[in-house]
This record gives sequence, structure tokens and C-alpha cells, in this order.
Amino acid sequence: MTRFACLIFVLLISACGKIGLEPKHEAVVNYDYQLIKVDYSRLFKNRDRLFNSHLNTPADSNGVFLFEYNGNRYYHPVALCFRSLEALCDYSKTADLLYLNHAIKSMEALRAQATRHQDMLYFPYDFDYDTVGNTTYIAPWYSGMAQGLALAAYSRLYYFTSDDHYTAIADSILRTMTDFDSEYSTVQNYQNDELFGVGSYYWVDEYPDGPRRYVLNGSIIGAMGLYDHWWVYGDDLSRELFSAEISTVRDKVLKYRNPGDISAYCLLFRRKQGNYHVVHYQLLQKLQEFSGDAYFGKIADLFISDHR
Repeated sequence: MTRFACLIFVLLISACGKIGLEPKHEAVVNYDYQLIKVDYSRLFKNRDRLFNSHLNTPADSNGVFLFEYNGNRYYHPVALCFRSLEALCDYSKTADLLYLNHAIKSMEALRAQATRHQDMLYFPYDFDYDTVGNTTYIAPWYSGMAQGLALAAYSRLYYFTSDDHYTAIADSILRTMTDFDSEYSTVQNYQNDELFGVGSYYWVDEYPDGPRRYVLNGSIIGAMGLYDHWWVYGDDLSRELFSAEISTVRDKVLKYRNPGDISAYCLLFRRKQGNYHVVHYQLLQKLQEFSGDAYFGKIADLFISDHR
């Protein structure tokens, strides 16, 4: 594969509403992974036993999960997307419409508060959020992890329903994955960054506002929506973007390693947390499964050999 393949991004919409191509000449590292189409059960967030996440509380009058934070309750974009993907996993195993309808209600509750920017749909966090390093994200703020998970959920809703309404929403979300310039942007084309090093790289950013942190799990999980969109629609743009993302991970993942210890959650603060160390291992295994590149599995094993 060519090390520096030119990744062409999209901003042009055709009359039928599908995404077309318009050259932006954004050259990023891209190993041009062709991807492997796994069984539905092997997609991110699926498992063998039922989730029954429709029983999670607290919830609104429709049973949609509410996130409690600082004494208030909110629709949390990542939490609702997770519960929707879990419900769709349960639906795939049972064909019980209760699960499908719960996924629909959850995503529609999230969409009802979405921000429309041009032809793109963004899902805001409507609460201020404090993180490590004295960083506070001021509402409304946006996350590439949420955008990618919403893309996954709406792509899978189309897979199960064949309803073009979900395709239109998925396309609106996919366009956000090429938006580098707006105030809502949740993806980045980093070039010769101090933390990341030399090169130009595509990155789905969990925390695009404030200091650059490079959160590993949030970026990979956000990019899973690109894989899901490709898995459902066979779309070459989502394949190229996912390929660019995992090419970035391939080149930069060892920056997160702490030999003999827990891997770093992000590059800026390098916080070490055991549960995220395990998540890194699991996500790298998924990247091997989706791409066929054994390197991801080797690094996953390396991380676990550092700290079990």
C-alpha cells in the first residue's frame, strides 16, 4: 500500500441527496485498507447475551435513558447511541420489535435536540462537563465519538428497516466526518503536531474543543461508525475515512504505551486507568478483525503483556 495516499474528502451533494466528491487535496497518511465485512454479530458493541438496555433508569416518559449529572438529567449523546446499538443487537437475536422500537425512540430523542449546520447534523452535549487537567467543556459542545456512534446507529436502523429516512440522516452525519472548518467540527487533519509528531493525519476527535488531547478509545469508537456505514452501504467514502483513521492509529498507537504499565488514556495528560487499558486491547483486536492487519493484534497483545 502507498504510505501517503491522497484521501479525497466530500462536501458536494447531488440532486438525489447522495454524497458526491469534491477534491479538497487533503493528503493524509492512508494505507488504503479494503476492509473485511464481518458477520453482524461481530460489529462493535454487539455481544452474545441480551443487553435489555430498555430497562435502564432513569428514563423519560418514553423509556429513553437520561444521564444524571450535577443534579440534573440530560440526553447524553454517547449513552443514547450505546443503548440504541445494544437494543439493535438484542433485536438481531430475538426479532422482538420492543428492542427495535427502543432504538428508534432513543435515536429520535437525540435527533430532536440536534444542531443542523448546512447539510450536516450534529448532536450536542447540553451540559458543561469538567475533565482532568482543569478542562471544562461548555455547552453546547460536540464530540467525534458521539458523531460516529450516531452514524453507526442510523446505519444499522436502515439495515433492519430499509427505511430511506435513516439513510438521509446517516448521510447528514457522514458529512460531519469531513467537516474540518466549521465551529462544530469533530474531526481533524493534524499536521506535524507537537504530541502526534511528524506527518498529516486524520483523527476523529472525542474532545475537539480546548487543548488537543488525542483520546485513543474515543477516536477509535467514533470511527466505528465509518466502518458500520461502509458495512451497510458499501460506501467508498466511509471506507476511505475509516482506512485513514486506522492508518493513524497504526502509526501512533505506540505513543500510548507505557512499557510494563497501563497504557495512556490520552497523549496530553497520559492518565492511566485499567478499564480503558482493557478497552484499548479490545478495540485493537477489532481493528485487526475489520482490516486484516495483524499488526493491531500484535500491539493489543503487547499492551496486555505490559499490564494484565
